[in-house]
Amino acid sequence: GVQVVADAKPGVELLAVRPSWVQVAAADGTVLFEKILDAGERYTVPPLQDAPLLRSGNSGSVYFLVNGQTFGPAAPGANVVKNVALSADSLTQTYAAADLSGDADLAKVLNVADAGAAAPLAPAEAPLE
Repeated sequence: GVQVVADAKPGVELLAVRPSWVQVAAADGTVLFEKILDAGERYTVPPLQDAPLLRSGNSGSVYFLVNGQTFGPAAPGANVVKNVALSADSLTQTYAAADLSGDADLAKVLNVADAGAAAPLAPAEAPLE
């Protein structure tokens, strides 16, 4: 069976662990989103029939969240990537799961996110005294 993280969002999100310029365009070239994502900022990719394409300037700082699991980075270091298909199938086949030990900023961002996400769930698991 597939394990689902409690706070996992279905679909694909971009996650910047350091400030990164990203552009997401529809298959026909229409720009859907373009900005510099700050460290820890996420962008939820719209689930289109044809996967939108990512272009990024600081690709070593851009990761993908697929159904709550982290993959990436988009490319090593400060390479420019383009035409990365932002679909769950494509990303999970193209990229390995992210290595937290290889990127301290990623570990920091995810640990902060986990700490924040865990707090509201605690009462359901065990009543707080």
